[in-house]
Amino acid sequence: MLFGQMKNRSDGAGRPPVDFPTSIGKLMVRTFPPNISKAESIAAPFAATLGVCLFDKIPVIVATVLMPLLFSVGVVLSATTSLAVEPSQDWPGWRGPSASGVADNRKLATRWSQSENIRWSAKLPGWGTSSPVVFGDRVFITSELNEEGKKSLLTLCFDRTSGRELWRHDFGLGVNQRVHQKSNLAVNTPAVTADAVFVAFGNADIARYSHDGKLLWVNRYIPKFGDPKMAWGYGLSPVVLEDSVLFPWDHHTGPCYLLGLNPQTGEIDWRNERPIGTAHATPLLVEHHGQSDILVPGKHRLTAFDAKTHVELWKYGEGEGPFNGEIIVSPVFGDGLVFLQLWRQSHIHAVRLSPNGKPPEPIWISDKPGGVEPSLLYYRGLLYALIDNGVLVCFDGQTGHEQYRQRLGGNCNSSPVASDGRIYLSNNDGQTVVVQAGTRFELLAKNELGERITASPAISGNQLIYRTDSHLYCISEPVVR
Repeated sequence: MLFGQMKNRSDGAGRPPVDFPTSIGKLMVRTFPPNISKAESIAAPFAATLGVCLFDKIPVIVATVLMPLLFSVGVVLSATTSLAVEPSQDWPGWRGPSASGVADNRKLATRWSQSENIRWSAKLPGWGTSSPVVFGDRVFITSELNEEGKKSLLTLCFDRTSGRELWRHDFGLGVNQRVHQKSNLAVNTPAVTADAVFVAFGNADIARYSHDGKLLWVNRYIPKFGDPKMAWGYGLSPVVLEDSVLFPWDHHTGPCYLLGLNPQTGEIDWRNERPIGTAHATPLLVEHHGQSDILVPGKHRLTAFDAKTHVELWKYGEGEGPFNGEIIVSPVFGDGLVFLQLWRQSHIHAVRLSPNGKPPEPIWISDKPGGVEPSLLYYRGLLYALIDNGVLVCFDGQTGHEQYRQRLGGNCNSSPVASDGRIYLSNNDGQTVVVQAGTRFELLAKNELGERITASPAISGNQLIYRTDSHLYCISEPVVR
């Protein structure tokens, strides 16, 4: 024991004596005056709680001296523990901090409607399909507004706690591009850091703002590289690297580049030539085997680059020449595996990453194609593929064995997210289905917001932030105080 050994013998009054080291006993006696009857009465409840009986005044001293100290330590430890488990508010880019769509150790709502578990909602000017991002107490999103024949591309900032709009700004349209009828130029999800908000639009314009809405720079690709006259706009999102902002230029006419922009000026810091081919899938930054790689979809292949030197490491896939290879689905990484598709509505591949820049090891390929737009979700050893027609497919991540295939209903463009054993999947009818993670399908809830959802949600602390065509919703359970 800490202060001595408790002996199994009685002192004649039914109280087991405690032997303390002599030096500690002398220190305690010198600390207090001889008369401690008042201290004894105060310390009795604490001593009883500790299972220590009062005798010979020593346990009273222990309780009187040490209990406040132990209590203080307990308070500090409790506060420290509370702070340690406080969930992050940040969802700084496409599909979250690790681009996985996963955020555990939260207390997310599983049921909501337009009137239930809505912490706040905010009307958006115009509409778009870009996803919200969060940093601290600020939510950032983009939107396209058409008024009196004028098209504006807006960046908006909202207070995360109240939904109050803090600022909006339009840095100019640039060169317009054709888009698909179910989308517009506000399709790219922003990327945010502690001091910057990087926003892009479907005409390949990219800009940097401060958190307070000050425009710092704009870079427009089409005046530099020529007008490809896109049919569906340009849908990939910026990725923040250690030394640059990654925003590739991949389309069907060429030239095509992997581009790194200087985060301070917006100028091109480095470029790698790429084969011709359109890609709307956002590259994935992965850490593995002590190295950082950029995995870039497109051209009917997945190409890896060293994140520090920007040197090409390997290619996986069938493409070797200038293929169109249009791809929308972004790859995901987990347990050493990358899950990807090579083209839209193509089969799903699983590859295991290798050290030292070596090519990956192929693991499995699905028997049937995956989706066109919703990106894959890897969670707790299982891979979930949401097909555009509203069918959810679950695979064993290691073997590719199909665990189940379940129709949820409604067409889907939004990518799923996962938290604390639950999968959240939204459709174009404004319905979000919550299912239990696992090898068997189990429906937990169906929730309606009454308006189309094509953007993917953000998870911020214990809140879900959804974008519909015209509103931003913050969803959470009531706070229990």
